[in-house]
Amino acid sequence: MVLTPSAIIFLILATGCGMVSGYFTFREIEEVNRKLPQQEQIEYALMYPGKMKRIRLAYQRFYPQGATNRWRLMFQTAAFLFLGLTALAAGFLR
Repeated sequence: MVLTPSAIIFLILATGCGMVSGYFTFREIEEVNRKLPQQEQIEYALMYPGKMKRIRLAYQRFYPQGATNRWRLMFQTAAFLFLGLTALAAGFLR
């Protein structure tokens, strides 16, 4: 497996999309925490599927017209798509 120039570009795009998705995740937590009492606020560390679901549901409850979750999901999907393209371009799946 060799990283071709196209594989490197896809890897950079995947990394960038992942970072932007992380930014939107932290922004969602910040917006939800503004509405929650101190003892119920969500921690920023250790993301796992159950916690992401809790964040998403709380965000949709407090901000039904909010777009942050949609942007996070879009960039997260793009990151995984570019990661798959990196594997294809590098010949990992041959």
